Amino acid sequence: MSAHEKYLYEFEPFVLDAGNGILLTGGSTVRLTPRAFQTLLVLVKHASEVVDKDQLMAEVWPDVFVEEGNLSRNIHEIRKALGDDTDNPRYIETIPKRGYRFIAPTKVSLVKAAPTVTAAIEPGPTIIEKHTFARISESAAEIDLPANVAPARPVVDVTPVMLSTSAQRKRHIYLVTAVVAAALIAVATAVFVFSKRVRVYPHTGSRAKSTLVRLTNNNAQDTSASWSPDGRRIAFASNRDGKPEIYLMDADGSNVSRLTNNLTDDDFPRWSPDGRRILFHTNRDGNWEIYVMDADGSNQTRLTVNTADDRGASWSPDGKHIAFASNRANTNPYNFDIFVMDADGSNVSKIVDDPEYDADPSWSPNGQKMLFVTGRNGNFDIYEMDADGANQVNLTADSKRPDIWPVWSPDGNNIAFVRNTEGKEQLFVMDASGGSLMRVTNNSANNSVPAWSPDGSKLIFPTNRDGNWEIYMMSVEGELSRLTDDPADDLAPDWSPDGNRIAFSSNRAGKQHIYTMAADGTAVLQLTNSSADDTEPAWSPDGKRIAFLRSLDGNPDIFVMDADGSNQTRLTTDAAIDLNPKWLADGRLMFTSNREGQRDIYVMDAAGGSNVRRLTTIGAVQATWSRDGKKVAFISPGVEKIGGATWLQVFVMDADGSKMKMVTTTANSKFEPCWSPDGADISFTVEKLGSMGNVFQIGSDGNGLKRLTAGPTFDGHPTYAPDGSKLAFVSNRDGNPEIYVMSLR
Repeated sequence: MSAHEKYLYEFEPFVLDAGNGILLTGGSTVRLTPRAFQTLLVLVKHASEVVDKDQLMAEVWPDVFVEEGNLSRNIHEIRKALGDDTDNPRYIETIPKRGYRFIAPTKVSLVKAAPTVTAAIEPGPTIIEKHTFARISESAAEIDLPANVAPARPVVDVTPVMLSTSAQRKRHIYLVTAVVAAALIAVATAVFVFSKRVRVYPHTGSRAKSTLVRLTNNNAQDTSASWSPDGRRIAFASNRDGKPEIYLMDADGSNVSRLTNNLTDDDFPRWSPDGRRILFHTNRDGNWEIYVMDADGSNQTRLTVNTADDRGASWSPDGKHIAFASNRANTNPYNFDIFVMDADGSNVSKIVDDPEYDADPSWSPNGQKMLFVTGRNGNFDIYEMDADGANQVNLTADSKRPDIWPVWSPDGNNIAFVRNTEGKEQLFVMDASGGSLMRVTNNSANNSVPAWSPDGSKLIFPTNRDGNWEIYMMSVEGELSRLTDDPADDLAPDWSPDGNRIAFSSNRAGKQHIYTMAADGTAVLQLTNSSADDTEPAWSPDGKRIAFLRSLDGNPDIFVMDADGSNQTRLTTDAAIDLNPKWLADGRLMFTSNREGQRDIYVMDAAGGSNVRRLTTIGAVQATWSRDGKKVAFISPGVEKIGGATWLQVFVMDADGSKMKMVTTTANSKFEPCWSPDGADISFTVEKLGSMGNVFQIGSDGNGLKRLTAGPTFDGHPTYAPDGSKLAFVSNRDGNPEIYVMSLR
C-alpha cells in the first residue's frame, strides 16, 4: 500500500487540488485545460505577488519556447472558469507590461489533505471478451432473414460471450486488462453500499466537456485554417502583425510561428497531401496569384502568371494537380471559372466555363470528383462534377439560401459547407449525395470556411463570435459533451424519466455491469456486481426500477431491480434468448425473444411469470414503445429490395400490432430505434459499409429524415432526454465506446 499526500489551496468558493490537478467549487469540478491549471497554480502559490510573464511562461512551459499569446489564452480561460471580469477583477489582476497578480477576495489557505490509500495493482490475467458493435448484431442474427438480406454490421454496444453460434462469429475481439477498484470508501458508507449491492464511485466532478475549443486568441483576424495531413499542425492566415500573412500553429493552438513576411496580403493556405508544401494566394505581384512554399515558409514560388485574379487553390489527392478559380479572360470581374494545372504551374486548362460565378473547387479524396460553388441559378449552390468538369450536378438545389465553401470529409462520405442563414454564415454537413443535411453551428455569429481533421471527426473554422475572427475547433456534431471517460467500454445509455440520471453498462470492473450516473457524467454508481454480464438497462416509467439483461450460463434473461440496485429479481427463465427489455407506460415489459422459433416481440407483466403475449409474427427485433403507449417502433427486414439487397428498416405499428408501416425506405440497415418524448420522431442508427454508423432521426410518419451525427466511426444506441432537448449516444470516436450527449435545440 502506498499513501500520497495532497495539498489543497482554498479561496472561497474554490478549492485548488494540486495533487490531482483539478479545480473544485461546491464539490463539482471546474473544467480547465492542464496548462491553464498550471498557470492558475503558479499564481495561487504566489498570491498577492506580481508574477512576471517570463516567470509564468518558464514554469508552465519549462524548456519549451511558446509565444506570449499562449499565456494570454490561459489567463482568459482561467478568468472564464472563475467568473472573473477583466475590467473589474476579483481574482486575477493584470499588471500592464509586467504580468499578473492573484487577488482573491478571501485569503488563500493551504490545507494538507487526508492521505489517499491506493492499492497496488498486481499484474493480472488478460481478459478476452467477444464484442460486437452491437447487440443488434445478435438480434439480427436471430431473425429468419431472407437469403438476399444485406449483411448488417451492427453499431456500438457489447455482446458478452453468451450468445448463439451466429452471434459468436461476429468480429471485434478486445483485450481488456482487469482494473482494480479505486479509492476505498468510509466504513459506514461501505457497509451501507454493500447491503444495497451498490458500488459508489468517488465524486470526480463533471466529466462533460465541450469539444468546442478556441485555438487562437488575438485581437487580429485569424482565418482560413487548414489542417496538416498528420493532424499535428494548422496553417492559417492572420493580420496580427499588420497585413494578412500565413502562420503555423500546433493543433492545440500553441507554438505559433509566422511563415510569410511581406508588405502585401497572403491568404488561404492549403497543405499538400504529403504535408511538405503549402499553397496560398497572394497579391504581392499586384493581383491575386497562386504561390507554393515549403511547410517551413521557405522556397516561396509563384505558380500562376496572369493579370487576372487567381484564388482558392486546392490540391488533388495525389499532389500532382491544383484546382483554382480565376476571372482570367472574362470582361466581368465577378465571372470566375474553375481551372486545373500541374503542381508546378504548367498545363493550365479550364474545366468549368459559365457566364456566372464558379469558384471554391475541392477535390474528392479519391481524386475522381470535385466540388465547386456556382451562382448560375440566381443563388449560390454547391455542385459536384467529374475531375475533368463533366457531369455537373447540383447538390443543394432544394436550398434557397447561399451555400459556399464546400469541402469533402477525408473518407469522402460527407461534405461540410457554409450556408447563409438569417444573415449569418453557419456550418452544415451533408452526405456525399447532398442528402441527410445536418446543421453544425447555430449562433448569432458568422462561422466560415470549414476544414476537416485528418480523421474526419472535427472541423476547424474561423468565427467572429468573440467580436473578431478567431479559429475554433469542434466536433462534427457541434458542441458535443463526453459523459464517460474510461478505458473500459461504456454502453447502452438510458435516461431516467426525471432526466437527472443515466443508466448504462460498463466493463470497467471486469464484466459488463449496470451503472448509473448524473446527467452531467458525475456521481457514478455501480448497481450490479454478479459473476455474469449485465447489460441493456431500462428505467421504469416511474423511475423506481431498472430492467436489464443478465447472462447466466451463456443464456441472457431479463431481470429487474430497484433503482438503487437492490431486490434483483429474475423475470424470464425460458431456454430461449430474451433481449431488449423496454417498459410500457402501464408498467408492463416488452422484449424480443426467439422462444417460438424466429425472433419476435413479446409483452409480459413486470412480475414475469406465465402471462406472456406474442405481439408480432413477421420477425422483429429491438422494439421500443412510444411514451404514450400507443405506438411501437421496431426493426425488421424491408418489404422491398434497394440496390439489389433487402436492408433492415424501421417499422411502426399500433400497440395491438395493427396498422404496421415501414417508415424508412433507404439503403443500409437500421438499428436501435428510440422514440422522442413527444412521439413525433424516432432516432435510430444507420450502419454503412461495415465501417461507419451514424444516428439519424425521422418522423413517425416516415417524413423528415434528418442526420444527427456524422462521425467517422460508430455512433449508436441513441436515447432522448425526457424533455427532448438532448440526445445521449455511444461512440467509439476516441478509441473505445464512451457515452456522449448532444443538444438538439
